[in-house]
Amino acid sequence: MARSLPPYTWQKGFAEPTDIAAWDDETKHWTEDGERSHYTTPPHEEPLTSAVHNGLGLNVLRTWPTLYNGTATRQSTAHWWKPSKEVDVLICGAGPFGLAVALSLARQGVNFRIVDKAEAPLLAGRADCIQPRALELLHSWGLAQEVHEEGPIINSTVLFKDGTKMFHGWSFQGDSRYRGAHIITQGQLEKIYIRDLLRHKALVERCTVVDRFKVDEDSPYPVQATLKNLKTGEQELIHAKYLVGGDGAGSSIREQLKIPFDGNTTDIYWAIMDCVFKTDYPYILNFSLLVSAEHGGCIVIPREDGYTRIYTQISGEKARQLARNREARRTASAVGETRIHDHGITAEETLELANKVFAPYTLEFASCMSWFAVWKVSERVARFFSSPDLRVHIGGDAAHVHSVLGAFGLNSSIYDASNLGWKLGLCSRNLGIPASILPTYDQERRLFANRVIRCSGAYLRFICNSHLPLAELRGLNEELETHEETLPVLDGTKEADMRFLRTFFGRNAKFLIGVEAPIVPSAICLPVPQSGKQMPTTVANGVRAPNPRVCFDSGLTSYLYDKMTGASRFHVLIFGSDLRGPVRKRIARFSQQGLGPGSFFARFGGPARFNIVLVIKALPYEKADLLRETEGSEDELRLLRENATVVYDDRAPDEDAHYWYGINHARGAVVVVRPDLWVGMSAWPEDAGAIDSYFSGFLVEKPVENDSAEVEGHAALIEHEKSNVLTNGNGRASGNGHGLSNGHARNNGDALSNDHDPSNSEALSNGHTVNELTNGH
Repeated sequence: MARSLPPYTWQKGFAEPTDIAAWDDETKHWTEDGERSHYTTPPHEEPLTSAVHNGLGLNVLRTWPTLYNGTATRQSTAHWWKPSKEVDVLICGAGPFGLAVALSLARQGVNFRIVDKAEAPLLAGRADCIQPRALELLHSWGLAQEVHEEGPIINSTVLFKDGTKMFHGWSFQGDSRYRGAHIITQGQLEKIYIRDLLRHKALVERCTVVDRFKVDEDSPYPVQATLKNLKTGEQELIHAKYLVGGDGAGSSIREQLKIPFDGNTTDIYWAIMDCVFKTDYPYILNFSLLVSAEHGGCIVIPREDGYTRIYTQISGEKARQLARNREARRTASAVGETRIHDHGITAEETLELANKVFAPYTLEFASCMSWFAVWKVSERVARFFSSPDLRVHIGGDAAHVHSVLGAFGLNSSIYDASNLGWKLGLCSRNLGIPASILPTYDQERRLFANRVIRCSGAYLRFICNSHLPLAELRGLNEELETHEETLPVLDGTKEADMRFLRTFFGRNAKFLIGVEAPIVPSAICLPVPQSGKQMPTTVANGVRAPNPRVCFDSGLTSYLYDKMTGASRFHVLIFGSDLRGPVRKRIARFSQQGLGPGSFFARFGGPARFNIVLVIKALPYEKADLLRETEGSEDELRLLRENATVVYDDRAPDEDAHYWYGINHARGAVVVVRPDLWVGMSAWPEDAGAIDSYFSGFLVEKPVENDSAEVEGHAALIEHEKSNVLTNGNGRASGNGHGLSNGHARNNGDALSNDHDPSNSEALSNGHTVNELTNGH
């Protein structure tokens, strides 16, 4: 949200402006007999959103401190707030990464505390976009619908170079239910997270930092951390099993661990303006990239409520002035200052630079400034994301920083948190083997971050006409990763630009929407045998679990992921074809051996640890007959009937779930999907021993019992699913699940302006990217 919205009334069934704010209407708190309501509206504030202005006034944004500011408003916090001095996990930093880790832990019943140096969540600015894969992960926590309804969807891209339009086309969509990049400000996302934590009786401890820490492995809570209140100076010693550092690019946790922050600091500066603009540029409502060989680049991102974000590259003497200001403020951190506080450039000067890039089109301010900032691009990845003793882990900006291109900052924080959260949850509750599970966080997420640097860095250099070499980063060991992108040479011609874009986006289109990631074989991601034998599924271990459309009941269809929710449960997908013929015997063997006494299901926690989903080629009315108790013989499918959720795969053979997963209809298959929705392994139904061996490699045996925290949370998510699937998971009523905020409609989800050229055959990528060019271009 860019500004305080005026009060509305729904008197006619839809929102209309009104003069009286209902929350401030005192008459709403009294009965006709003079009794006052117990509920009292909490106080609100309207602070300035930007320290830099443009002569058109001051912008404010309404906020509610007692709801969002945690312990910074301690006098108004609930009576239940009694933080423990011994916790499973201590989280330092309540930005997107730290808050997301907290969300995961809260859903698992893990005892944690989360501290942050700021008095309140972010008010305005910074990150602005959620990728489809990040929304899939938030959906598993029950939050995606609220997140993706905040702002417009970006599903097309426009590229201008030196005043000439080079591309205008659709973005690459992939097969996610979320079609395109969804705009939401970082501040709005943090508020959604904080409201969720309140539902779990958790508060952010504000104005507080981890001043120092040490690890004593002889203690049941090995991490001894000293918290310091920045306002009072008061210190508190607490003990934790694990410490998570999400305290930003200048991370104190990373510095105390003495982890090198490999990479480089570029000479590229961006000035960022969130504002309403008056312009004759015809694509202001589209994601746009504008490149000038002489003046640098601009990035245009449409926002909510008619606002637009424009990134403007700063070059020449202004860039040299910013460099001097930055050097004067340099900190001891390896990354130095990324945000330039002493801007050295005004909003009007930035607008002047932007107009040079936009020429022959023009820009004018049409509202007061919602946010203004200047950032210097650094490209760095921490050499390790975990301490050698596996007690301390870092993520988000504390572990990697890069350019805005690709929108990886906010999204990587969600990917990091979803990867780390379930692993910490298992290990902190003694349900997982730390030596097998925790090293995989560093392995998987660091290789992903390395690729972000290469991908975002190459994209940045194209937009900014920069020839700066890409950063040299470590692989899983001490060796340097090779960064040979073999991208076509840019010589200033349109043909060379086209070759570059075809190559770059042909290689990175799936990565840029989050559905592709490096595969790292490990205990939780089994390597695929190279024997040449037929595998149970064509889907490889370590990749995103496909999410096809399926049927849940005679009156309800949706996506497979709607039955794969929760923070730490493994999803065991059993593909049983039509449960007739030879496949029935194999599925029956899995029912007996995979779910019976002594099975992985019984040994490692039952329904609290495993979500059993049976996917069958049948219709809902056939279920009773297919899973019926067999008379006169052993009831072979009883355990499956009692423990599995049945999903009906009733779509055509060229679009059903069995097709997506590449299943043999005569043999069936079992696919194990990790809590973070990546495939861990697959097996034939009759080979329950292989599944048992997989889980034995990293889980601790625990008799079947209900894990109340997670089971209750799962029940709540089931209720969420019921309402979610009725809106096709997107909460939109438009034809293809797409829509704009503020009531703007799109036909079939189209998001192009009126002068979109449908003959342009160049398909362009998701949100902050231009996608692979099709039809032989």
